[in-house]
Amino acid sequence: MIMKKLVIFDLDGTLIDTIVDAGRCFNKVLEHFGLKTHSLEEYKHMVGGNLEVMFSNLVGDEDRTAEMISKLKEKYREVYLADPKPNTKPFDGILDVLKKLNEDGNISIAINTNKSQLLAEELCAEMFAGINFSGILGYIESRPSKPDPYAANELMRINGALPEETVYIGDSITDITTAKNAGIDCILVNWRNADVSRLVEENNAKFVANKPADIFKFL
Repeated sequence: MIMKKLVIFDLDGTLIDTIVDAGRCFNKVLEHFGLKTHSLEEYKHMVGGNLEVMFSNLVGDEDRTAEMISKLKEKYREVYLADPKPNTKPFDGILDVLKKLNEDGNISIAINTNKSQLLAEELCAEMFAGINFSGILGYIESRPSKPDPYAANELMRINGALPEETVYIGDSITDITTAKNAGIDCILVNWRNADVSRLVEENNAKFVANKPADIFKFL
């Protein structure tokens, strides 16, 4: 069996539980423009895309214009940045996993997220002080976002890791597709203990982790 040299993590829904605060902020923005809001349960099934994808899914056909989507994205960045995010925190057990991977010495850990580059760096500095990430690639408009494999390929280049030496860990179909497009194995995390069997079968995820420590069963 080929040992893994690089573990690439998604951020939201994988390392950090952001759904409640993100959902609140999305609703604030939608309310600001007089648009329909959504429940937390609905947001749980909309994860994975960048802001353009998210707002395209959140608004009706009549409001899905380039101008409106641009206004929504700009307002969301303003609202989310100013929000205290009281419910945002690492998932239980994740910090221990990151520490053990850092201590291993033979495995590098990195992050590929569709959250903006600035917010991703700020959250990681706040939530994971002392953890050494070999790269954090978030969303900026000048480079492709997931499920494009650009960032995953770049992280492999930075770390000198081949596709067969790399594993991608995420919580959504976007992450599975990103891994597939990059030609690397994927671990699907299932912290909500949902029925993901069909998702796994149809998309060739290699392993499902129902709790953070399960990641080591694959590695």
